[in-house]
Amino acid sequence: MTRPILRRVGGLLLLSAAMVAALPARNAAQIPPGRFVFAGEVRIGAETADTGTVVLHRVSPISSGSVDSVAVTERGRFEFFVDAPADSTAADVYFASVRYQNLLYFGAPVTGAADLETGYVVQAYPSVGSSPDTRLPVRVRNVFVEKADPGPGWLVTDVFEVENAMEVTIVASEEGATWSHALPPDAFAFSVAQSDLAPEGASFSAGRVYVSTPFPPGELAYGFHYRIPDDRFTLPMEGATRSMELLFREPAGEFTVAGLASVGPLELDGATFRRFAGRDLAPSVVVVEPGAPRTPIGSMPLLAVLLGLALTAAGSILVFRARLQGTRTSGARRSELLIAIARLDEARSAGELAVEDYDRQRSRLLHELKG
Repeated sequence: MTRPILRRVGGLLLLSAAMVAALPARNAAQIPPGRFVFAGEVRIGAETADTGTVVLHRVSPISSGSVDSVAVTERGRFEFFVDAPADSTAADVYFASVRYQNLLYFGAPVTGAADLETGYVVQAYPSVGSSPDTRLPVRVRNVFVEKADPGPGWLVTDVFEVENAMEVTIVASEEGATWSHALPPDAFAFSVAQSDLAPEGASFSAGRVYVSTPFPPGELAYGFHYRIPDDRFTLPMEGATRSMELLFREPAGEFTVAGLASVGPLELDGATFRRFAGRDLAPSVVVVEPGAPRTPIGSMPLLAVLLGLALTAAGSILVFRARLQGTRTSGARRSELLIAIARLDEARSAGELAVEDYDRQRSRLLHELKG
């Protein structure tokens, strides 16, 4: 489901990539035949690293694993000689990783020397434990609602795009989860949806979701499935939410929504969604109740119309991203799956994953890769 750059999958494994000015080129005579140079630098925040070990990974549809490792040298530099694939259409993907403060950070995937011409960076950050004062704002929240069959009640997919604007990685601590948010108080059957969060990265208790995985600077999309037993429900809004859309898949029957404006329908994947939206929302509660709408669509206020236009771009981007995360699509998604498999292998080797968790996650990723 998801920025942005390729997303990270689960546990203590993070992906961060940036492109920088090209590193000094090697003389072609210094490069052994049939090989290319994989060179770059490691950064800790804005500074280059002075210590550390960089691991080079190679991933293909049939295998994955580390190729070599080197120590960071002056100004955070590292360098590998890599065998160039004999077939230019080979599907091998390479990337580098470094462990800092017990977290793994991964650089962007590359397929050959051409991808390294503008430089390669493995970006890491200092870690800070979460506390009750930690606030990671919700940039966009999209809530997809569909009638339960049989009714009453609703099936819900709740997607939060959360932002960490600090130059540190937030990690769970004894004082609190990395991120938490209230969900409808009577909801049940919780699970993690396709998004930037692995199934084992969240827990649910007393009407709240608690995310335990680290959160580096940037944006992550967290998706959750749950069920609501009754046609009436409340949707808590905590903190400041910059953009919010509540989308009901038709046919949804008659109901009213208090706390958001009706902004007209959305066509998506052959389905029609009735939309309600708001911007820059303070902490509040959205209430959905059965019954005829109080404001006919034909008399929608001009403010709501303008609001709908303003929200279309932000909301729809997240909608499509959440939908596409779980489907077989572009080469970018394929590369992401390969890297996710490599990360699992690395986590298993480091003793960070139980065998049953490793087998379950790897099987799921391989199934999606084979499509």
